[in-house]
Amino acid sequence: MKRILYTLAAIFIGCILSCTPDKDEVLEMGPVDMDHIKEIKLRTSHYQILADGKAQLEFNPLLTTEDGFTVQDSRVDHSQIEYYTSSGETLSKVFSTSDKSLIGKTLNVYAKIKGTEITSNTTTFTVMDPSVSNAYTEITVPIIFHLIQSNKDIAGYGGEIPMERIHLLLDKINNTFSGSVSTNAMGVDTKIRFKAAVYDPYGNKLQEPGINRIYVEEVTDEAKDQYNTFIVNQKALWPHDKYLNVWLISDRENEYDKFFYTISRTCIPRYITSGTDPAEIPEGLTLSSIPESWTPTPNEVGILYKLQSIQTMVRSFGEKNENELVNGFGFYLGLLPTWGASSSAKPQDYCSDTHKYYGNDKEGYNKNQTAYKLVGDCFFLAENIMDDPVGVHRSVSQQQAQRIRWILTNSPERSAWKSDYAFTGR
Repeated sequence: MKRILYTLAAIFIGCILSCTPDKDEVLEMGPVDMDHIKEIKLRTSHYQILADGKAQLEFNPLLTTEDGFTVQDSRVDHSQIEYYTSSGETLSKVFSTSDKSLIGKTLNVYAKIKGTEITSNTTTFTVMDPSVSNAYTEITVPIIFHLIQSNKDIAGYGGEIPMERIHLLLDKINNTFSGSVSTNAMGVDTKIRFKAAVYDPYGNKLQEPGINRIYVEEVTDEAKDQYNTFIVNQKALWPHDKYLNVWLISDRENEYDKFFYTISRTCIPRYITSGTDPAEIPEGLTLSSIPESWTPTPNEVGILYKLQSIQTMVRSFGEKNENELVNGFGFYLGLLPTWGASSSAKPQDYCSDTHKYYGNDKEGYNKNQTAYKLVGDCFFLAENIMDDPVGVHRSVSQQQAQRIRWILTNSPERSAWKSDYAFTGR
């Protein structure tokens, strides 16, 4: 009987101890008492902002208690924090402006907890001119998605990819290039739109706008040339001067273990129109005149992407991991990655208005391997089109838009937008 009582007592004490929160857990409960704050560090979501009335720059304060604990943002009463410029002007937590008189000026901002003498460090950001992107005229690029599936793939894995799924994918791409779902401080409307083709190369109206379905017994790269020969043999390379070809290839058996890294990232610009001044070529790209005997290959004139990744892509940080299709559009249009896998691979995208970061950064937020990043005094969501796989890829910066539009104008293998054949059939 004593043994039973001892056992019950031990269980009771264990339950009490297991339910007793430690110091960290107590700090996770409810709003923090601002009287217990010892220090405030101010970070911004960007170091530049366009004066277009839409772009937003957010102030992100980091609070530390008297006990030395960092306070989670969800526990902070932001109404108790004020933001001031060095000239004494009060700002809101989210800054936006259309005041053209501020263009070119650098604002110095610090935070202060109401009713206390606790102030933060001073951060700076510069107000930028949006007139370059505001002057753009719209470019419409006709697009055709070639859906390449085996009969076994269709029969064994839920049938064909629905037309609606492809059109949602197209919406995602257009939302990124229009900036319609982002208020990024340097994000712009590129005035580039991708529109589903209506007619095939023979002038026949497509049953499904923007979709060409290809059924084969087996999807395989027998020629070992990253499906280039396979695509040509299937007559799936439509004229590059009339269509942007996007091949969604079923690779259910993982013929290419790193499909995006091995294939999609190689779909980059290679040529310039005759007479183009080589000095104007965007930095980081190697472009040359088209050879006289040039025969276009798929990875030169279109985008190859793994079909399964439009539905089941696993988001994980890493240089060789799969990334979203819209990121492939960035490579196709001459953009470079904003990130590196480690400090030995620090990125250079030649755009001064994008965040650059790398993984395993000890000074970063969670080593900069999650959706949020920390670089210096900038704490931000990775939402740029060229960010890593865990980012959301919904914004194109002003300088990136300039690079893209230069490529569309001067690269002959990116000239489909100059034709309306895909929409008229003649």
